Amino acid sequence: MRYALSLLILMLLSFPAAAKMYKWVDENGKTHFGDTIPPQYAKQGNVELNKTGMVVKQTDAALTPEQRKAKEEQEAQKKEDERKKEESKRRDSALLNTYTTDKEIDLVRDRNLQQGTLQIQGMELRMKQIQPRLNESRKKAEAFKGSNKPVPVYLQQEVQETEKEMQHLQEMVKQRRLEMEAVRARFEDDKKRFRELRQTEDSAKK
Repeated sequence: MRYALSLLILMLLSFPAAAKMYKWVDENGKTHFGDTIPPQYAKQGNVELNKTGMVVKQTDAALTPEQRKAKEEQEAQKKEDERKKEESKRRDSALLNTYTTDKEIDLVRDRNLQQGTLQIQGMELRMKQIQPRLNESRKKAEAFKGSNKPVPVYLQQEVQETEKEMQHLQEMVKQRRLEMEAVRARFEDDKKRFRELRQTEDSAKK
């Protein structure tokens, strides 16, 4: 260490005032000084020194593709975390500005669920209306099969189209129920967070 320091001092004293001095480390971890950097070490990072030995510029080592990818992923994750933090702050502010009690949250939730409930009732009514028609069409088709006669094309199409409509309605009812469950969960989270924020406000006032 003392030898390297003494060597640096001697080299700095021997260079003109305007000359630049560089410091770099080779693959063996040995520190080198010189007025130019060997090409094989140009991308490994270096430090530029002035006449007095003070650092005037530091160049980081070039990143490998793996390091560059890891850095990009880290930066992307940082941005995503910041976005979530801002979104959380916006949500908290909206909750406090929109509601005064958690009962108001329940009222808004129920209004949001009302439309879904009416849609489900309408689709279930439609299924009840077409079920007798589907049963009758299936019965006629089975009668043709039972008498070893081909089922007329119009009857086949009628069964297929009615079954398709019934299946579509069933899927729509299922989808609406899932959406309503998501709405309930979201409002439940809002209510829980609202209570936490109010509790924090009340504690700060005491």
